[in-house]
Amino acid sequence: MQLLKITNIPIKITMKVERPRLEIRQPKPEITIRRVPSNLSMKSQNIKVNIDTFEARKSLGFKSARALNADAAAEGNRAAGEATAQYAEIGNQMAKIHKGANLPDIMYSKLIDQRTTYLKFLPEVGADISWQPNQLNMEYTPTELHFDAKVLKNTMEFIPGQVLFNVEQYPKVNIEYLGEPFYVPPSANPNYEEEK
Repeated sequence: MQLLKITNIPIKITMKVERPRLEIRQPKPEITIRRVPSNLSMKSQNIKVNIDTFEARKSLGFKSARALNADAAAEGNRAAGEATAQYAEIGNQMAKIHKGANLPDIMYSKLIDQRTTYLKFLPEVGADISWQPNQLNMEYTPTELHFDAKVLKNTMEFIPGQVLFNVEQYPKVNIEYLGEPFYVPPSANPNYEEEK
């Protein structure tokens, strides 16, 4: 009869294998576009007309104080010259009185001065007109596009592989006694019966 039962429980191991891998991160490039709008600047200068009416007004008698003084001085010189010539002529005629010159006739001819009529257009001189043409200056700056590209570097990371062991059950040996226990003394057995 077999009194011992021996059970052998083997070890139970699970193995997990992770492969090595290479992770590459490639970020997207960043591009910034900056736009400078076009510009059109225009600068215009209107036509300029200069009208100088000084000589025209002067011919009509509208003169400045300086021109009036200059004309008065010239007229005085002319009148003095004419008076001097007239008095010299009268003196010359009176000097010939012994040749039959008549003094009342001489004086009468000077008193009755024959005026002459002539045609004169006023103003004698037209206005002096000068002009500067209009000007238009245009300056155009075209649209500009500026590109700023930022290229980021790729990042690489190597993750090594690994082997993981997990012991789910440790090995053991179970020894089981199949017989009845030994009592010492035998009378300690509850089923003990004395021999008769």
